[in-house]
Amino acid sequence: MSKVAVCVPNGHVTKWYQLLMYSLKKHKNDVDFDIFVGNTWPEHPSRRVVEETDLADNVTFIDCKMRKHSHATALDEILDVIQDDPQYKYMMAVETDAMACRDGWLDWFVSQMKDDSIAMAGFFWHEGNMHYNINPSGTLYNINIIKKYHQEARDNDEGIFYHPKGNKIDTDGGMDPSIKNVVGAFAETRGIKNPTQVQVDVMLKGCSPHVSWWEPGAWLYCKTVGEYGAVAVHCDHIYTSYAGHKAPEGTYYGGKVNPQYIHFWGGTRCYDFLKHPVNDNFVKSCAPLWIKREDTIWKQNVPERYRKKVHEVNKNIDLENKMRENLGIWVPEAL
Repeated sequence: MSKVAVCVPNGHVTKWYQLLMYSLKKHKNDVDFDIFVGNTWPEHPSRRVVEETDLADNVTFIDCKMRKHSHATALDEILDVIQDDPQYKYMMAVETDAMACRDGWLDWFVSQMKDDSIAMAGFFWHEGNMHYNINPSGTLYNINIIKKYHQEARDNDEGIFYHPKGNKIDTDGGMDPSIKNVVGAFAETRGIKNPTQVQVDVMLKGCSPHVSWWEPGAWLYCKTVGEYGAVAVHCDHIYTSYAGHKAPEGTYYGGKVNPQYIHFWGGTRCYDFLKHPVNDNFVKSCAPLWIKREDTIWKQNVPERYRKKVHEVNKNIDLENKMRENLGIWVPEAL
């Protein structure tokens, strides 16, 4: 039986990252799988909460080089490593602020891929005019299909961003002149040069509401539309209120009552203060509850023998002072 490569982009969070890795190790599946971690901030000590424990056993760690602090680029750089390895048929993209919930969770995803014409199976994200794609927060991909689009993105040396509402070039204001040197299938944002009508319809529904805006994995989804199949797995995508704002409580893959996998959302954004001052009122308002939620779920699921490493790392990076300085508050549960 072919293996699955479970692919984890990791940046700068500690508790969520440890929780995810513990859940991947804890739960058993019939399908064989290996874990690959793409460190998007290789110098950051958050990696220690896994790499200095037995959670790192048999895990392949890849330090991102093409572009740092990019979830999508981490998936691209992992794909570079696995795409030509014949033992891997599928690539399972996961988020750091997520967890596998029970035995057989990965088998459930594999069961959605009924035949080799299906490119991906995951949460179909459709809301407003900003999202109309399968989101790589918990998605199984057919490597033989997506690697051709990955190569297409790698080979594209044009600085033109194509969109049905009008094109731009990479030197226009707000565009990225370095984009052609760093993207693959997940990070590509330059649109589609000669789209089919089906692809145009997808873009105009929200996959990319304007030329410079694409979610990670949205271009890849759009490219496969009309040529390959995609499975929108059953999910309960639930919102809740955070200090005057509505934000996802979580996406429960398989349903909230008995989920296979949960993506909690907000788990990395609330730690943006480790990188820079946070002026976004949405993040500043939601961060206290996001952080308290993280602490609760982490303590409920991760044994103490791992948790003490998190406390050590968070104290060493001077978490409290960074939060006070760049977020303007202190949430003691962050330690």
